[in-house]
Amino acid sequence: MLKALRKVNDDCPCMSVFDEIVDRNDPEDIKHAKIDGIDDLIPMWVADMDFKSPDEVIDSLVEQAKKGVFGYPEADGSYDKALIGWYKRRYGWEVDPKTVLRLPGVVLGMTYAIRALTKEHDSVLIFEPLYGPIAKSVKGNGRNLVISDLVLKGSRYEIDFDDLETKVRENNVKMLILCNPHNPVGRVWTREELLKIGDICIKNHMVIVSDEIHADFVYSGHVHIPIASLSEELKKITVTCTSATKSFNIAGIQAANIVIADDSMRRAVDKVSLSTGAYGLNIMGLVATRAAYTYGDKWMDELVSYLEGNIELVKSRLSGTKLKVTDIEGTYLMWIDASALGMDDTAKFFLDNTHIRFSEGTFFSKKATQFIRMNIACPRSVVNEALDRMLSLPEIN
Repeated sequence: MLKALRKVNDDCPCMSVFDEIVDRNDPEDIKHAKIDGIDDLIPMWVADMDFKSPDEVIDSLVEQAKKGVFGYPEADGSYDKALIGWYKRRYGWEVDPKTVLRLPGVVLGMTYAIRALTKEHDSVLIFEPLYGPIAKSVKGNGRNLVISDLVLKGSRYEIDFDDLETKVRENNVKMLILCNPHNPVGRVWTREELLKIGDICIKNHMVIVSDEIHADFVYSGHVHIPIASLSEELKKITVTCTSATKSFNIAGIQAANIVIADDSMRRAVDKVSLSTGAYGLNIMGLVATRAAYTYGDKWMDELVSYLEGNIELVKSRLSGTKLKVTDIEGTYLMWIDASALGMDDTAKFFLDNTHIRFSEGTFFSKKATQFIRMNIACPRSVVNEALDRMLSLPEIN
């Protein structure tokens, strides 16, 4: 199937760069890993994209590789300029480069913050459904995991602020982990919502850890607001976890920038990172991030527009079926309610019957047994092929 699509795309003079079918036939490629008995798999699960990174990012990596030396790097002023410029242009956020810790990953940064800024058996609150490794990090570090379930109203998820306040008070919560834009439900939290969250955290002397790795994927009518940018009080209690890796499809390079304005909090997180031996950026992560944030604006704008087209395509073609697509304001991950099918394992049903691999809902919440997450960051021809297969099933119509 993919070879045929590649031929069609190659013959189209009006092809977008994002229409290209990239060959990912690599035994070490997690997303495209082969499954026995399936030779036409469409992988729409792991949150990386099937698009090539911008030419400037690729060229910067090739240039570095040609030097033939891969020593220990240290970011200089050009890296800081690229990073701070991106925050300012894209989010209107003024950041002092001295407040940034450079680490190998966003989840690692959250884990360090949990260890540094809470004690064993302290309560840490998350909103579910949520990217699974975050809950595992809380529990794996001996903290008490407190869950406030997001509420699906119509096709849009909302925070139950009464439940949030009750659970914060009853569990003496010390830290709230926020995901914005939220993976997997696709919400981009509004200024009003963020201020309400912030007010609760300030009143209860809580630290906020904000996972903002999907900050660049925000669609029409919405805007990404770093919670740390809303006030001096929130700035002082927030650890903001950012990265270019999702935005520019360089996740395998592993590089993150963790913004912590408060000196004592930053020193504490840095101390934990040094104690583990996993800190700083590798040379390729540094080079790729700098190039992405220096030259990537136009590419990013075009990508978001392309993804918005994919989203509208999915919503339109699944309209009227038993699959309910929840509203998506950010990320490239569509959260689909398949409960009307009555399947015990919805993801397996689609894998067996359509050879499409989705993420299982239970990866994000034990309660999401009949949900799937669909990664639409791939060429439109592939999205259409997946939808053709799904719509061919009598069970969903």
